[in-house]
Amino acid sequence: MKILIGGQFFKGSSVNSGVDGFRSLGAEVATVNFGTYKPSIFNRIANKFLFKTPHYWMVSAVNTELLVVTKSFHPDFILLFKPILITPATVNELKKLAKVFSWYPDYVYFPKTASNYFYKTIPFYDAHFSFNFANSEELKKFGAKESIFLPCAADPILHRPPEALSTEERAWGTDIIFIGTYAPEDRVKMLEKLAADGFRLKIYGNAWEALSKDSPLVTSGAVQYRPLNCEDMAKGLAASKIAVAFVRQHNKETLGCRTYEIPACGTFMLHERTSKTGEVFKEGKEAEFFSSYEELRDKAGYYLTHEEERRRIAEAGFKKIQSGGNYFKDRAKFIIEFYERMMAHS
Repeated sequence: MKILIGGQFFKGSSVNSGVDGFRSLGAEVATVNFGTYKPSIFNRIANKFLFKTPHYWMVSAVNTELLVVTKSFHPDFILLFKPILITPATVNELKKLAKVFSWYPDYVYFPKTASNYFYKTIPFYDAHFSFNFANSEELKKFGAKESIFLPCAADPILHRPPEALSTEERAWGTDIIFIGTYAPEDRVKMLEKLAADGFRLKIYGNAWEALSKDSPLVTSGAVQYRPLNCEDMAKGLAASKIAVAFVRQHNKETLGCRTYEIPACGTFMLHERTSKTGEVFKEGKEAEFFSSYEELRDKAGYYLTHEEERRRIAEAGFKKIQSGGNYFKDRAKFIIEFYERMMAHS
């Protein structure tokens, strides 16, 4: 099978992992990198201050490349990951050549991560896959023909227990680790309370400079002011006892990428409870969940002092990822089978 995948490619991105997943199933994959497009400074200013929904100018090059590669490669289907730069005219031209799917990671009603092009093209795609469960119904309100919940996953190349850790890498760890971008949501309040209550934390990610200097996370030295990406994330997780996972509130997440990545690295996961977490992991057996700060605090304290239970749950979570269809190759298999059913009924 020949598949064309478009998206913003960089090491550790979901679209990179998706490509590897399809190739691991024997598919021949061609790619178009949306990351070659760089909006002008005027475009960025306009999107920040003038437009509620971003508008992108001068996108003809990436749209043309997508059409040229499609015509030369002749794919069975085209999968576009977060196609906010792709115009309605391009999607309609692509549909003359192959089935066209999108895979969208964000909540469709959060306009700042979308674009005017994406909203206009939603009805034209043959199907939409989405990381976000809410989108399975919300995309239909925008005219989507097919809308399917297909969450993030782990990448076996990046998300696995490291074979060994150097002295420096062991120092990246702590009792409780959080890896993620700063966001003015409950995650900050809860982590600040953990620090104020005396827990040893380390926080890795972007934009944590936004914290006030008197935040307990700053005064305790928890914030590391740098991300841990790809293999480094696996090492930081492996060097820590507990990894806390939150979902993004503005994005209406029920399952995030960390939901799969943390246990795939063999680390005990303490995850914010949602309507979907219990469908992936057995609570108290393969992961632990919390719905309030008090539950987070109490479970963190308990598992820090009950090492055998913590290790047993971490091992069970790791095995669940390995055996439960939670890698990107499993998502790729789902999309291929969806395409085959679509063709069988066409």
